[in-house]
Amino acid sequence: MSSALKDLAAGLNLTVRNVTTHTRDELTEQEAMERLAAYSYLARLLDQCELRTAQEPASSS
Repeated sequence: MSSALKDLAAGLNLTVRNVTTHTRDELTEQEAMERLAAYSYLARLLDQCELRTAQEPASSS
């Protein structure tokens, strides 16, 4: 799932920040709502993630 979330985030970022797709045209209300919904969905998935950290090896002193 981690890889899928990274790919989704990267794809969403490219739709907004990709300079090759930037135009001077404004988004329609529908397009803006769709982008907002996609970011909202990503945020919800991230909120549901369980954070795990790597354990440091035990000291052998």
